[in-house]
Parts: sequence; C-alpha cells; structure tokens
Amino acid sequence: MNAKRIVDSGRLVLIIGGTRATGHLAAQILRSRGVRVRILARDPDTAKRRFGPGFDIVHGSLTDPPSLYEAFADVDDVIFTAGVRSGRFSRKSVTRATEYEGVVHTVAAAKAQNFQGRFVYMTSIGVRKRSFFAWALNVWKGGTLHWRHLAEDAIRSSGFDYTIVRAAVLVNRPGGQHELQIRQAESPLTFREKIARADVAETLVEALFHPRASRATFEVAWTDSKRTASLASLMNSLVPDSRVEMISHPRSR
Repeated sequence: MNAKRIVDSGRLVLIIGGTRATGHLAAQILRSRGVRVRILARDPDTAKRRFGPGFDIVHGSLTDPPSLYEAFADVDDVIFTAGVRSGRFSRKSVTRATEYEGVVHTVAAAKAQNFQGRFVYMTSIGVRKRSFFAWALNVWKGGTLHWRHLAEDAIRSSGFDYTIVRAAVLVNRPGGQHELQIRQAESPLTFREKIARADVAETLVEALFHPRASRATFEVAWTDSKRTASLASLMNSLVPDSRVEMISHPRSR
C-alpha cells in the first residue's frame, strides 16, 4: 500500500465517462481542488462547450482501442465511470462492449503507456449477490451486473493500484445531505438503498488520493442520518481486498 497519497495539483487525472452524470461531477470536484483533468469524449466539441476552459478534452471511445492509447499519454491516475445509459434498455452486446470490453481495452491502453497511478472504478452494489432488483436490472440493461463483475476482476488482475467503488442506486439529488456508509461486506442490490451521484463523485475523488483505498473494494450508500463525518475518516478503516477475502472466506484458504 502507498504510504502517502495526497492531492497533487500537478497530477493529470483521466476521467472515462466524464462527459455526463457522476463522472462529470467528479471532474468538477477535481478542478475545484486544482487538479488537472483530462476528459475522454466521443464528441470533443460538445464536451468543450459543456466544460468550458480548464479541462483537457481528448477524442476517444471505449470501442476504439487506439484512441485510448493516446488518451493515456502522460496520465497519472484514472477514474472510470462509463457505462450504458441509466434508465434505458440496453442489448447484451452493447452492455458487454461498454462495461466489460471497454474496461479491458482501457487496462491494455494503460499498460501500453506504462501507467503507474491509481485506477478508480465505479460499479454497483450487488455484482455478486442475487436479488430481485439485480435480476430485473440485468434483464433491462443487458446483464450489466455480470459484465461489471468481470470488469472488476480485470482491474484487480491488472497489477495496478486500484479502488473499486460499488454504489447504491443512484439518484439526482444534492450531495452532502446524508451520512454515508462505507462497508466492505458484500450486499444485494435493493431499491431501498440510494445515494446521490454527487456523493458518489466525491467518494471517487477521495478514493483517488486516500492511502487506505489502495487495492480496496467497498460499497457506499446513504444512511438515515445527517452528514457529519468526513469521507477521509470513513475510509480510514478500509483494508486491501486480500485481507477482506481472508476474513470473508477463511475456509477456502
């Protein structure tokens, strides 16, 4: 684990999925902290109009591997939030191409560019736990949780320093209103657990720099309480995935 990892305004963070939703919010948080941000965009002109000055917008797509190689030039860290559109039906082939093969292409591009930073990946609670809501989501979105499970495995086996953030059901509400729960035990996906995209974006940024988030997977969701604790303090109890596996599956070792 890295001994120290602090916000360094000289670092360049690539955000894949940054043109909308949670990734867009994460990009804004990073820039507000003085961190350089590069956004991968299939339509750079539209992205430049949306973001304005201060962001490095590069053309690229998860289904165009050579474009990813160029996007990783001189990149220090990456946040990956890309996925098929929420609230829309998606075919299995489309979901696989974006949410699994897109991650595989990204890992390959990062290795080709000798990437040495942290790879922060946003996924969902319930990728390995059965529930009715998970089943329905998989039917509607082309097996999304299955592909994200495989994407997690690809990131863990990449050799990179990584953080995998499994979010509860995402809602478009203001962040900072609810206390957050960060846990490393696996939970089924349920509509009862929610979290604002803004809170997830803040979590992704904190995970990028927090030393305890190194090689850790965790879930994040709202609690019923008002926000009092800092994300940094909530992450202080994280342990690497290897230790979580030892605790969760002692008989398999």
